[in-house]
Amino acid sequence: GHKTGRTLLSATSGSLIGIGEVALLPLDAMKVKAQTAPEQIKGRGVVDIFRSEGLALYRGAGLTAMRNAPGSFALFGGNTAAKTFMGVGEAGQRATWTQDAVASCVGATASITVAQPLDVIKTRVQARPFASPETGASIFKRLIQNEGVGALFKGLTPKLLVVGPKLVFSFTIAQHMIGYFEQALK
Repeated sequence: GHKTGRTLLSATSGSLIGIGEVALLPLDAMKVKAQTAPEQIKGRGVVDIFRSEGLALYRGAGLTAMRNAPGSFALFGGNTAAKTFMGVGEAGQRATWTQDAVASCVGATASITVAQPLDVIKTRVQARPFASPETGASIFKRLIQNEGVGALFKGLTPKLLVVGPKLVFSFTIAQHMIGYFEQALK
């Protein structure tokens, strides 16, 4: 019905936004290098790295899109589903700050959890040396063989504790402002 349609519309829109974030992948790749292999970028400026590495900075783009699509689907869909469950939107009811925060918490938790396995693989792809020919599939295979399936969720708890609150904060503010502007523009 209408409630399910609204949730699917939000989730699908979020998924498309997540896929579009692949355009920013070089910045993420440099952040990962700085955190996991600083020797690969030490003494090099951003312009030099972009010029010399070129499209290599987009390594893991497929994995990033595969991570972002379900992650953003879960963020936006979980948020809208939680609001629907709380009765927000019925008879034009606007969400309160608390309802936006609760819905954002649900969406953020779902998003981070769903995206974590592919985020582990993507981070390992980005952390390897620029010239490494190793693929995401080979990294995945080796991870499962050497560390087991549980390794796909490595870092989930710290990510929920660190990234979760930032995502909840920004998403709560954004959702509340959207509601405010929708009301003001009517």
